[in-house]
Amino acid sequence: MPVKLALAGVGNCASVFVQGLRFYSGKETKGLWHPVVAGLAPKDLSVVAAFDVDSRKVGRDLSKALFEAPNVARRYADIPPSGVKVSPGILKGQVAPHLEGEKLSSSTRKTVAGELEKSRTDILVNLISSGSDASSEEYARAALEAGCAFVNCTPSLVLKNRVLAAQFGRAKLPLVGDDLMSQFGGTVFHKGLLGLMIRRGVKVSKSYQLDVGGGSETLNTIDEGIKMAKREVKTTSVSSEVPYKFETVAGTTDFVDYMGNDRTSYFWFEGAGFMNSGISVDVYLRSADGANAGNVLLDVLRATSSSARSKETAKAQEICAYGFKSPPKHEKFDVAYEMFAKSFVSR
Repeated sequence: MPVKLALAGVGNCASVFVQGLRFYSGKETKGLWHPVVAGLAPKDLSVVAAFDVDSRKVGRDLSKALFEAPNVARRYADIPPSGVKVSPGILKGQVAPHLEGEKLSSSTRKTVAGELEKSRTDILVNLISSGSDASSEEYARAALEAGCAFVNCTPSLVLKNRVLAAQFGRAKLPLVGDDLMSQFGGTVFHKGLLGLMIRRGVKVSKSYQLDVGGGSETLNTIDEGIKMAKREVKTTSVSSEVPYKFETVAGTTDFVDYMGNDRTSYFWFEGAGFMNSGISVDVYLRSADGANAGNVLLDVLRATSSSARSKETAKAQEICAYGFKSPPKHEKFDVAYEMFAKSFVSR
C-alpha cells in the first residue's frame, strides 16, 4: 500500500524531493543511498496534498508550483501533472523574511487537518521556512487532529514541546525531527571529521563551520534572530560528537543570490597530537542543498511509515538520531546510523 505524504511548504527541498520520487520511480538507482528502507522503495511513496502560503504557488498543480519563484532548485526530472493542487497553508506568528511584501494566502489548522483526513495522509512533512516556529507547531497539531505522523524538517524545536510530544505518544503517532541533517552537508561533515580526530587520539581544542549559500532558506537564515537560533542547533549537534568541552561555532554567515540552491561550507579545526604538536585542518565543501537532503528525507519517511504502521513509536528516537540535528537524544553519527540500519535498512 502506497505511503501517502502531504507537504507543508513547497520550496526548494520539496521541489528536489518530489523530483527524486519521480527519478527513482522505475529501476534507476544511481545516487540512491538505500534502495529499500523498511521494505519500501521510493515508488511506494506518493504526495497526495500540499500546502503553502505564497500566492504564487497556491491553487497551482504541484508539478508547476515546485518550480515557481522564489524556488531556485535545479530541474533534475520532468514532473507530469499530479492532480494535487497546492492549498493555502498555515501562517501564524512571524512571516519568513523572503515572503515580506509578497501576497500571502493562509488557512486554519482545522481546515488543514480536514484536508489531511480527506486525502488520507499518512505523514505530514514540515518543510516550511526557518523561523516560522508557531506555524510549525500548528502544522503538528493539524497532523495530530488528522491522525497522521509528523516529520519536522525545520529548525523549529517542535519535539521540545513536551505537551505536544506527549499527545503524539498517547495517540501512538510518530513525531519525528527536528531540523533535517543532509546526507553530506556541513553538520554531518563537521561531526564526522571531529569524530575521526577523536578516534585517532587528537585533542581537539577549536573548530568552526561557516556556511554561505543562495535560495530562500539561506536568505531567511541570515535574519539575526533565526541565524542565532540555527547556530545554536548546529553548534549543539556538532559538540555532541566530542566527549569534552571545546570551542566551536557552526552557522550560516551570508546569502549570495546567484548561488541558487548551492551552498559552500568552510571548516577549520585545531588540535594537538604527540607532545602537544599542533594539528590544523582547513576544508572547503560545496553541495546542492535540496539534493543533499533528498536521500536522508527519503529514508526518514520510509522508516516513519514503518513506525506508524507498527505503532512502535519508540523507534522514532532512532529515526530522529539518524536524520536530524536536534533529536530528543543526540548520538554520535556512526552509532546513530548503525541503530537506524539495524531497524530499517534491508541488507
